[in-house]
Amino acid sequence: MPLAVQHALTLKMKKALPDFSSEHTLLTAMSKKMGLSLMKVRKIWQRRDILARLQKHHGFALQPHVSTGAKGLKRTATQRRYRGYRLPGGGRKSAFTAVRDSLLVWFETQRCHGHSVKKVHILEQWRLLMTKELLDLRQQSEAAVDRHERAALLQLVSEGEKQLKSSAVDSGRNRLKQLMKDLRAKDMVPDLKTQVSEVDEVVRAKLTYQALDRTLWLTCFGPEAELRERVSKPAVLRANLQSMVLLFADQVPLWLKSGSEKEVYAKWESDPYPQSLLRQELLDHHTRTLADRTSDSQVPPLLSAELPAVTEKRKNSGQRQKRSFADPDAHRYRLTYEARQGLYNLCSDAPLVGKVLPGLLVVHGAHARLNNIDSAGKFISDETFEYNGTLVVRKAKTSAGRLLFGWRKARQSDPELFRRISVMSQPSANVDGVIYVWAQQELAALTPVCIQQRDCYAAAWSSSATESLLYSNHLQTIIGPKMTASLQLTDTDFSRSFKSLCRSEMDRLRHAGQTALFASGNKEIWHCSHLDLIRCVVSAQDEMSRRQDEKDWIVSGLRRNGILAYKPDFSSGKLVPLTDAECCGQSMGSARTKPSWLEDRYLWRVGSVPVKPDWSAIAGAQAVADLVEWSLNHPHVLSSEEEALLAVPELPEDLQIPCIESGVLTLSLDLQRTAWRKQLATSDDALAKKRERRDVKAMLALAKKKLHGKLLEAMRHRLKTISQQQALARLVPRAAEPKSQTKKSVKKNLLKTASKAVVKRSGQALKEQKALEDQEALEEQSGSAKPPLAASALSDPVSAKAAELPAADKGPLFGKTCRVLLEEANCGKSGKCTAHNVLLGTVTLTGVGATCATTTLFADDVCEVEQAWLPPLKWKGMHLKRALKQTCLGIRLSLEEDSYASATVELIQKKPQMLLDQHLLMGWEMLRWHFWDEKSEEPDFFRKHSVQLLDPRLCVQFLYQEHPNPGHDYKLLFVPVWACHWTLLVLDRREGDEVCIQYLDTLATVHKNCAQNAQLLLEALIPGAVLPDRAKCPLQKSDDCGFWVLASILWICCQLRGEGPASRGSRSRLVMDLVAFLRTWVGQMAEEQKKLEKSLADEDKALKKALKANHAKALKLAASHAAASEASTKAAALAHEVLNQGKEPLIFLPQRRRKLSTSGSLGFESAVAAAGRVAAWTAAGRSANGICSTSFV
Repeated sequence: MPLAVQHALTLKMKKALPDFSSEHTLLTAMSKKMGLSLMKVRKIWQRRDILARLQKHHGFALQPHVSTGAKGLKRTATQRRYRGYRLPGGGRKSAFTAVRDSLLVWFETQRCHGHSVKKVHILEQWRLLMTKELLDLRQQSEAAVDRHERAALLQLVSEGEKQLKSSAVDSGRNRLKQLMKDLRAKDMVPDLKTQVSEVDEVVRAKLTYQALDRTLWLTCFGPEAELRERVSKPAVLRANLQSMVLLFADQVPLWLKSGSEKEVYAKWESDPYPQSLLRQELLDHHTRTLADRTSDSQVPPLLSAELPAVTEKRKNSGQRQKRSFADPDAHRYRLTYEARQGLYNLCSDAPLVGKVLPGLLVVHGAHARLNNIDSAGKFISDETFEYNGTLVVRKAKTSAGRLLFGWRKARQSDPELFRRISVMSQPSANVDGVIYVWAQQELAALTPVCIQQRDCYAAAWSSSATESLLYSNHLQTIIGPKMTASLQLTDTDFSRSFKSLCRSEMDRLRHAGQTALFASGNKEIWHCSHLDLIRCVVSAQDEMSRRQDEKDWIVSGLRRNGILAYKPDFSSGKLVPLTDAECCGQSMGSARTKPSWLEDRYLWRVGSVPVKPDWSAIAGAQAVADLVEWSLNHPHVLSSEEEALLAVPELPEDLQIPCIESGVLTLSLDLQRTAWRKQLATSDDALAKKRERRDVKAMLALAKKKLHGKLLEAMRHRLKTISQQQALARLVPRAAEPKSQTKKSVKKNLLKTASKAVVKRSGQALKEQKALEDQEALEEQSGSAKPPLAASALSDPVSAKAAELPAADKGPLFGKTCRVLLEEANCGKSGKCTAHNVLLGTVTLTGVGATCATTTLFADDVCEVEQAWLPPLKWKGMHLKRALKQTCLGIRLSLEEDSYASATVELIQKKPQMLLDQHLLMGWEMLRWHFWDEKSEEPDFFRKHSVQLLDPRLCVQFLYQEHPNPGHDYKLLFVPVWACHWTLLVLDRREGDEVCIQYLDTLATVHKNCAQNAQLLLEALIPGAVLPDRAKCPLQKSDDCGFWVLASILWICCQLRGEGPASRGSRSRLVMDLVAFLRTWVGQMAEEQKKLEKSLADEDKALKKALKANHAKALKLAASHAAASEASTKAAALAHEVLNQGKEPLIFLPQRRRKLSTSGSLGFESAVAAAGRVAAWTAAGRSANGICSTSFV
């Protein structure tokens, strides 16, 4: 009787119970009514509560053979009859319950350890247990005294032998069904195949959470020194925290061309005609055709073409192999889509918002990126990368050839699609180190502050990734190894839907394209184009973005996976837990995680600071998992003596791992004893090999850590000269190291015979390294720390081991064109950097100079060549115009009071000599002439850049403060300092109001008097300033310090012009050039001065001659003028006498008349005097012309 029917019967009995006097009368009445025995009805009534509970849980039907019968299957009524639900303890009892219980314990133990169990394993284990059980039964039967007991045992043995024999029939199919029921097990397809044990999963999941929490705390509140180890500009990052984005990225493999795998088939295809009938019909057909065939019969045609139709012949074809009209190789075309989801407003008061960001599509082909190729098929900017040990350099405005040719054509057809996705190519369509760096450059332009969470793949751990993250000011945290499918948002909430959308869109495009081909009468397979592929991806991406707008699955998924747990509280300066309401009402926990992963989610803190993840716990978890497996296969019961022997406080050597010693992982007492049993059971040779491998791994870990630190140091040093954007753009990504240099080969070579000695010394080397670190710590505490070792000295074993790693020679300058700064023979020459060893701090340049030399230098002695640098300005021919020479001879320099026109120009001898003040000034004017640019609006380079030279003659006046301060009109001021030796003081205020002071002295030892004068001059120019130590510069070899001053001025001005450092070679070479040029310049100035002196002398002689002639002429004119004057006087006296004859003297006249007479007489006298002068000049003229005149009328 079905369980539902029994439950219904009990309900009727409960309902009718009040109508009867007792339960016995009720049961008797129901027994008669139902036609059942009283005992049967009583049993049903007694278990009424069990029936009610089971019916409520399962919900069985009253007619199960109708509602649960398999439709469409040809089964008989007996086969379709429902067998009901067996109550607990009901049914046939097993004769071998001990075997069943042992098998159940074994099965659950195997699954508890995460072992893969197949049906055949269960059958084999059952046979083993059954064989042992039968053996025990035989032994018991032989030892039994009672013959009835012996007979019962033999009966069991016979039954067991029958079961063993039946299990060999048909591969034990029937027996397996019964065993699966006994074990309550199901044969299912796993959702995830992994090599990670349950212990490893717990540890890796918790490390994932701890890494994200620690990174978030470090970004918002951590010490700047620790943050500087991961980003280049901590201050910029902290200033833009409000716009911080949490980025979750992962790769999704796509086979877009294949589309959906399933198709719809007709009934006659899915359930074809039986083959037995078809074979009989075919045999009958062959019999008839052979009987009817004669010698004159014609050969039938190969095919009688006709229109396809659903005929009986087609329905009865019997072909079970289902076919599809599609490209069979479409599934081979694989693409990779990097999905990116962003979380916004985590550091602001606004609600949390997720956003689907534009993705990255990686296709097959040589390394290239579509956004760096223009519509004309040329590269937009330079790009350099290394692949498989080969350096690839592509210059801007050069042809891209066939790179991404199909995708370029698709972009021309629909540019809008490609604005929503980025397309790059890689030989295997995967994200490697090159693609990672290019993608990071795009993400750096998206947001200034970002925390990225990615899975553990090779590209994310490469040195190129480390450089790109540092330059872009982004931080990266990872999902624990092999935990992506459980914790990564892309896998849990994005990938499956995205793939389904892509397949649906491709099916739609294929149907439309294939229909169009059929309509044109073309029976060909439709092939999708590049445009179709990009449409599928973009449409799926847009649909996922639309779903995100409708329901924020990003925030919900992150909360469900346990990723989203904290948010920063800037008022309290710590991380505070997020509530479910702030996360779209979603709680933690999902079907892919376990509660044990999340139960301590908010407890991994020391105070308010999240703990730093200890990644050595992964190795510790693996060791614990191995120990558990060993204990499973080596069960042992300890004796009292062994237990006392193993009661030691420390762990075996295999488990002396930092995470276990620090208490991050703890072991139970049973596991500790098991560990010692395993240690004692292992041979000495095996322990020695393990110890060697462990030492090698520890050495490699220390070497990688040291190499990483050196790489960060080199990158930060590089950022002192260039910006973050420039460093990120010039980064040379690397991928696919040569096979001989891979990490696996390094480990393998270490274990070869040739390296066995090195391996055996690894333990001793680790001890030496620890001793060195302890000694350094003691020296630092005592304050007597020794200076750092030279860059070329790798005395410690860790550095020596790190130098063997492939990444040791791939520093930031690798692959760049570098210029030699070391002032030696190759100074100023450029070459390609083929190795940049960050441990040694050295670079190897090839193709240096015209001789293509190869040289190895320290990294500080080279610099990367920038495209913006101007070529060195060549010296012009020294054919100077006289106007320029005269201007230079009479020029007034900055703060100069007098002209040097009157000073004699002293020539420069061929032998080294001490330059004079005038030589320095002439050298300064020569440099002004050298940098003069007629094409510029301001041709004077020094005036344009506010570059001045302090007059060397005025230094004494400044020393005694007899001259005013020049003020702040200059940007760059050169101050020559004299004290029986020339030095140079440089004041640079180009970066702002703050003055950068540089002091240059080319003597082997510092000239004290010059340094004192320089300090006095500096105080006069900048009150309160202190003279710094002299800057690094080459040393002079003779008395040519003045030329070294001019060479240093030229060295600095070349950089100011934009030529870059050391653009014209070393300063010693500049000194040689300046000696020749200045000698010529001074010689021409001296010649011009001689010409000026000669011209002045000639002018003086001519002036004296003209003065002498003018003097004689003046004397002659004076004599003639005296004679004329005497004659005029006599004439005036005569006229006066004639006019005044017979007149009254003026004294007797009245006053008024006297005035009138006086005025009249005066007027007349004036007239007479004038007439007399005219007569005199006339007489003089006549005398000069030989005409003599004796009288004047």
